[in-house]
Amino acid sequence: MTKNELEQLIELHGNDIYRFCYHLTGCRDDADDLYQDTLCKVYEIGKRIKKTEDGPLLEKERNYCLGIAVRLYKNSYRKKTKQAEESLDDELKKFSEEPVSELRTEEIVEKKEMQLKVRNSIRLLPLKQRTVIYLFYYAELSIKDISALLRIPSGTVKSRLNKAKSSLKNELEEIWYE
Repeated sequence: MTKNELEQLIELHGNDIYRFCYHLTGCRDDADDLYQDTLCKVYEIGKRIKKTEDGPLLEKERNYCLGIAVRLYKNSYRKKTKQAEESLDDELKKFSEEPVSELRTEEIVEKKEMQLKVRNSIRLLPLKQRTVIYLFYYAELSIKDISALLRIPSGTVKSRLNKAKSSLKNELEEIWYE
């Protein structure tokens, strides 16, 4: 992969890849590191990305990059024995950086609290389930694409997705009705 091709990849899919890294890590600093490591790895092994007469298969490149990000994250996750918990203040600070719609202040606070509860519930899931949730809902990949990306059978993807959704439903119902 040339520098020019990498720049084109970043221009087309950089935001998607970064957002995915952020959802996976839950922290901007870690997302920055993962994003940078992912792009370095893509550049390093870019020759594996299939090319056509018109150039690289750009839609496949995004999925390929997400797969690299997942594997890099899994490797770093395994190395860490204990992760530091983020404080509520940090989470609220992150939300304040997101664009605000024209809702009333009370509705904005309620919406952000619910988003925080959902994100925290997702973070409590086992890594395998959390990864499938992010790939399916945030990266909007199909089960077939997730299967290829993670190199697991599609039945396993469906099973993990189902278990994750069931766990999230139970967790959020408990929170919602408290």
